[in-house]
Amino acid sequence: MSKKEESGKQEEINYWKEVGERTFKEGNYLAALEAYETVTLADPENSEAWKGMATAFSLLDKPYDALNSLDQAIEINPSDIESLEIKQLILKKLVEENQEALNRLKTVQSDKKNQKLI
Repeated sequence: MSKKEESGKQEEINYWKEVGERTFKEGNYLAALEAYETVTLADPENSEAWKGMATAFSLLDKPYDALNSLDQAIEINPSDIESLEIKQLILKKLVEENQEALNRLKTVQSDKKNQKLI
């Protein structure tokens, strides 16, 4: 790739990063997600774009997609503490949600057993 082509590619990446950041700040997480995805397609080693995708996925209530994006960011930059902290928060939230669901299920099962006794 020539220097001119490389420069054009970098300009495109920077443009889509800016679109992602702007639309994210505006609360348009889907548009931000699409912009960050465009960056990762052009530059798969861009850990910031992967992290942006993870944050957008998380806010769109897609925690498993967020975790996959964070795994990509961490693979690229294992020393990125922020990605590790975000992953920890998402995992903690999933554990809490699953525990709440399990508790509700146990309550329902217990109620059914008690109804049979009556």
